[in-house]
Amino acid sequence: MANKEIFSKHIKSNVKLATRYDAEGKEVQVERREDTDATAKEKETFDLLINAGYYRACIKGLSAFDKVVGGMTWCIECCDYDVDVDLLFHENLTIGQKISLVEKIVAVLPQMKCPFRIEPHQIQGLEFLSIHPVIQWLVKKSVENRAERNMRLKQFAIGQFHNNYQYKSDKQNLEKIRKASVHIKRIQEIYNPVRQYQRKDAVEEDERTKVQLTLLEYGNLPSVSKAENLDNDGQATNVTASELDIEKLLNNLVLTKEDSTTGSPQKLDNATRYALRKHYKEFKHEMETDAKELTEQNQIKSLEASKSALQQKLERNQKDVKDAMEMLRQECELLEKEKAQKEEMQQQIEEYMKIEQTVDVGLLEKVQGLLKQHDELKKEESEFKEHCRKDLAALQEQIEELEAFNAQDPHEREQAVAKEKERIQILKLQLAKRNRGILAIQQQLDNTPDRTELAQYQRRFHELYNEMSAKHLETKQYYTLFNTLNDQKRYMEKELSLLNSICEAYNEGMSTQHGREEFIQQFEQIVQGVKQTEQKVKSKYMEEKKRRDALNEELQGLLELQRQYAAAVKQLTIECQRCEQLQQHLKSIRKK
Repeated sequence: MANKEIFSKHIKSNVKLATRYDAEGKEVQVERREDTDATAKEKETFDLLINAGYYRACIKGLSAFDKVVGGMTWCIECCDYDVDVDLLFHENLTIGQKISLVEKIVAVLPQMKCPFRIEPHQIQGLEFLSIHPVIQWLVKKSVENRAERNMRLKQFAIGQFHNNYQYKSDKQNLEKIRKASVHIKRIQEIYNPVRQYQRKDAVEEDERTKVQLTLLEYGNLPSVSKAENLDNDGQATNVTASELDIEKLLNNLVLTKEDSTTGSPQKLDNATRYALRKHYKEFKHEMETDAKELTEQNQIKSLEASKSALQQKLERNQKDVKDAMEMLRQECELLEKEKAQKEEMQQQIEEYMKIEQTVDVGLLEKVQGLLKQHDELKKEESEFKEHCRKDLAALQEQIEELEAFNAQDPHEREQAVAKEKERIQILKLQLAKRNRGILAIQQQLDNTPDRTELAQYQRRFHELYNEMSAKHLETKQYYTLFNTLNDQKRYMEKELSLLNSICEAYNEGMSTQHGREEFIQQFEQIVQGVKQTEQKVKSKYMEEKKRRDALNEELQGLLELQRQYAAAVKQLTIECQRCEQLQQHLKSIRKK
């Protein structure tokens, strides 16, 4: 009775009717306690979905379960995550389909590496404290994926545009490039290499001679007349122009005129050969001078660079050596100390070993036990002394108080004692009253379940309801299967008995003409009866189908009516707010 009064006092003012579904998919009204934190999280969750683009969460007529599951399915689809699960959400799902969809969503979240864990019963029970972080993470992932996809589509669209269309500025640039390419081509043709000489006969020559001959054929003298090769010792050796046999090369060349009509080569005359030799000697002298100057400069620079590098390396090595020596000295000192300690410890261990060998084992164990006991007694003694000091200080305080009390007048002492007794009595009464109040409050707290207990009760009842619903659905399916199989068995038994009777009557009926006619008449009657039975079953099937269609139409009409009602309530709320604003405006105008 007390529990009933407590619950009636605290729950009725904070009860909200919520929509739930039974095992058959019908809506039922249940009572649940409102939680301010859960309500705030619910509002934040729906606001997140609406801001992310899931505007279906704005519909007032939809249940919170449909909004949450639909929003999670929409976010997972927006993430473009490849999962081997069919996350198809649509309206008017049965309770079994909803449970299956919730289980699939919970199985997909770990595959998407969601940092938050959630159970199916938390989604079915609309525990928004657990649902909100999951929705927040899914919305964040979906927004990032959509931004990335928008960027890819934008780049693809830009690329397609540039493939098929051009800006006016791009056309002008292409025209400029086209015009400039004509001039560039003409300049390249002007500076193309022109063959001036041609060899008279081709002989076997080394690769270097072939290169020199080719350069001479196009009017280019060798770029270097003095080449440096490295021998095995790393020293440079000079290869002079006489080694290339320039005279032989010039004698092997003849003039070629590519623009002549005959196309026959002309031999070099003496003046041309003399001019080539002179030009070659001048070029050789210039190249030697430049090579010497360049070699000297390169040598000086390389020596300076190597000197600075070696100096830096020397400084680094000296610093490293100094640090290493300091570290070595410290390590040596530490090693000496460790060796000395090791020797001392070894001497002590040897002494102890000698003493242990000479002493009896039993006596040694006894001494060890006594040493442990001595340590424990030392510890107890120190603790006891500390306790005695505290007691001595307390007793000294009491003695001082008693001495001060005895120093007073006897009449004053009696009054003081009476006052202290009265004060102690008052304190005892206050303590007893406070204890009775604490006990009453404790009993009230024990009789009133807290939110945690109510949440546990709600979860357990919800789990029990789910189990009972699943069991009821399973049992109902078994009953339906049994009835179906029983009907099949009955029809098969009838068919078997009918076939047996036909087989038995066949031989008897076929013996005479009259019996044959009766058998045929009976067989026609049997066929007619079977057709009538089939017609009845079909008519029953059609009636059930019509009934199902009528119920679906009624359900759709009710849902549409519910949406219209929600829209009308919203419109009415807006008009009421507008009316209030107009009234306030009218009042302000009247006051003015």
